Amino acid sequence: MLFQSLGRIKRTTIITAIILMALGVVILLCPEIYIGALITLFGYAMLILSLVMILDFFTGKKSLIHCILFTAALILGIGGICVLVFRDDVLRVLSLLFGVLLLVDGFHSLFYAYFCARRSGRKGGELLVILSVLSIVFGVILLFNPFWNMTDMLLKAIGSMVIYSGIVSGLRMIWIWPLKENS
Repeated sequence: MLFQSLGRIKRTTIITAIILMALGVVILLCPEIYIGALITLFGYAMLILSLVMILDFFTGKKSLIHCILFTAALILGIGGICVLVFRDDVLRVLSLLFGVLLLVDGFHSLFYAYFCARRSGRKGGELLVILSVLSIVFGVILLFNPFWNMTDMLLKAIGSMVIYSGIVSGLRMIWIWPLKENS
């Protein structure tokens, strides 16, 4: 049962790390001319994901977690509509969202560093603590955004920090996975 749960965490972590790194690369490589198209694509992706989650709710079980996911889908759909309507202010909101994402991911990694990395039997768990604290610092920097007034620099900062978050997520998976003991 424990290894099934760890297997699920492993798959989720791998997918999250790949998505974050791919998103960071796309954001970094996007020329300033196509920022409007990227924002529109992001808004439509939010709407489509919201629609899929809502349809999944109507066809699936009606447990508490599904109701919570339905509420999150509605919020995601409203966010997608807002992204499409208010495209000019979206970059500032995206820096706030990615800042919060980095904060949550940093605290999540810090939690795993303290409680799971030590128990996994791997050495070097202190490095995960340092990387987690750096994620938190990067999230605070994105939240307050003191340095980037130009959209191109803001996107490069967001892209770099999202790639960093994906790398830390992948390293976190390595450190929390328990070693098999030789009996």
